[in-house]
Parts: sequence; structure tokens; C-alpha cells
Amino acid sequence: MSKKYDYNKIKYGFYDKIYKDKKGIRSAWHHIKFNFLKYKIKKNYKHLDIGCGSGTFINLLKNKYCIGIDISKKQIDFANKIYGSKKKKFVHYKKKIPFKQNSFESISLIELIEHLNNKEIKTLMNEAHRALKKNGKIFITTPNYFSLWPILELILNTVSEVKYEDQHINKFNFYKLRKLIDRKKFKIKQLNSFMVLSPFLALFSFRLSIFFSKYENFLTKIFPGFLLFIEIEKK
Repeated sequence: MSKKYDYNKIKYGFYDKIYKDKKGIRSAWHHIKFNFLKYKIKKNYKHLDIGCGSGTFINLLKNKYCIGIDISKKQIDFANKIYGSKKKKFVHYKKKIPFKQNSFESISLIELIEHLNNKEIKTLMNEAHRALKKNGKIFITTPNYFSLWPILELILNTVSEVKYEDQHINKFNFYKLRKLIDRKKFKIKQLNSFMVLSPFLALFSFRLSIFFSKYENFLTKIFPGFLLFIEIEKK
């Protein structure tokens, strides 16, 4: 990740606590994006989550074997303590993915690539390609800067304990995200945006927010969603 921001400054378990709070927009945001992704990952896949943080997403998966990696050792220590098991492992990431070639059926990068510069992304994608089995899938989400996200980010930078103005060094839209994919190595299976109104309904009812998120896809035909999603397959 970029050296411009020290990710060890983020308190261990910070986002895990937000997820478990089950109140407010930020908690709804994490629930909605994780729900969106977990149903994309087949239970028989051996799965790798890159940038796993405190392990919240890995904990939600029912796969036969899941591994999370992150550059923050204290987040990894927290994840192993709270969520570690025989089926769920968390490993400190340094300069390369610490697993053999063709190790995984699927990989997720959840709101990660916006924290990386182009060179770092290329290196990481090459590593992911190496670790992925043939026809394996990579699932990526990232803020959509062709939506109202920049306004939301400005608000978050004002009210949130963790600021994003120094973290988000790469800003993606549909075109830039598509251009990111090396067509010699991967084929694009799906590219769309999601999450439009649902997180904000948590101001009135958290349950309503989660319920509505399952049915709001029709809104992305009118308004671009806050998050981009791309599914790619190794050739």
C-alpha cells in the first residue's frame, strides 16, 4: 500500500466494531457491501481476502477454507484472536502474497485499490493472478467517483475519526476500472455499481436499510451507485 498513510494508526478492530454496532449509516454501509459480496463467493471455494483488516468479512463466509491478509499486523493479530480457526486464517502481508501458485478459487479486494497507486495495483494484480487457479474469480469493489461519492467522502472527512482524504490516492469510475484489467490474463464477467439509497435509510431504521438494499438495484439504472463492483475470471 501507499506509504503516504500509516495504516497502523487505525485502531485494531475499528471497522469490526462499526459493523457490529448495527446502527447508523457507516454500519449499514459495511453490512450492505459484505452481503452483496458474500453471495458471489461459492461455499466450496478456497477464498483469499486481500486487505482483510480485522477479519469481519472472512468471518461471514461459510467456505471450506478462508484466508485474510493485511499489511497491518495489529489488525491481523486481532482477526486471529477473534475469528481465527482451523478454517479461517489471517496472515500478515508484506511484499507478496505468501501462498503458492494456483492456491485459490476466489479472491476479494474490498475497497482496497483506491488506497494503492497504479504500480502497486499492477503488482498486486499480478500476485493475485499467480495465486489464483485457472478460471478462478476476483471480486473487487471501490468507490465510484462518477457518483455522489466525492460529496459523501467530504462529509466523512469532517465527521469521522478516520479520514479518507489521505488514504484514497486513486479514484475510479467505470472506464478507469475497466482499463485496469489486463485482458491477456483476465476476462470481465460483470461490471456494475451498487448501493444508492439504502445506507441512508439507517437514519430511520437499520433493518429497513438492510432490507431495501436487496431490492434497490433498479435505482442504478437512474443513479450511479456509490460503489463499483467488478468480477473478473483468470484465463
